[in-house]
Amino acid sequence: MKRKASKAFVHLGASSIHGLGCFADIDIKKGEAVKVWDGKDSRFIPLARAHASPQVQLIKRFGIRSGGGYWAPLDFLRISTGWYMNHDADPNIGSDDGDVTYYALRDIKAGEELTMDYRLMDERHDNLSRDEEVPATSRKKARRRR
Repeated sequence: MKRKASKAFVHLGASSIHGLGCFADIDIKKGEAVKVWDGKDSRFIPLARAHASPQVQLIKRFGIRSGGGYWAPLDFLRISTGWYMNHDADPNIGSDDGDVTYYALRDIKAGEELTMDYRLMDERHDNLSRDEEVPATSRKKARRRR
């Protein structure tokens, strides 16, 4: 589905959820695509290499746990604002293409923090609790919610 792209810029600011967060500079309409990631900003790091890396704490903190490793920023000195997006069980943006392209789930006001549901980022791993595997029964419940 081709979505209208929002003209909003996402910027970092102090979050009431946790540390820093992503915020919209202008109103975003429900259904509009929201650019929070730079497609050239991520890489897959196999689990053994990630855990042996001197940057393992950054990889675990910012990375998205997936089968066999992590999706992590290409360069921790130049990361997209989306890497700072905080979790909310009732998020205002979502993705229907594997957490690559996000869109507004409802109207979002200028200055509002953009949030996503970390639990939907990988079917096998809980990115809210990090390296924990999600029990099969929980995965079935998550699929029904989508």
